Amino acid sequence: MTTTMVYHAAVRGIKLEKIESRLEGDLDLKGFFQISKDVRPGYKEIRVNFKVKTDQENLETLRSLVQLSPVYDVVSKGTRVVVDISN
Repeated sequence: MTTTMVYHAAVRGIKLEKIESRLEGDLDLKGFFQISKDVRPGYKEIRVNFKVKTDQENLETLRSLVQLSPVYDVVSKGTRVVVDISN
């Protein structure tokens, strides 16, 4: 998501002097370790926090650029996953 913001900002002429990203999420280990079948093994919520030094006054524009990220897309909308294991 960080890379997407940087690339799309550059294309749009938005100067980013500095960018930091921090990701955190809520995960119930009872699901991850299969202790409870009622708890899914994935994250309940993922939070992405950006700290950006920019000439852009409208931070909503930067938020919209993040939503162009393939990572944002796969996490927020889900994608079919095909797993192949061979020996």
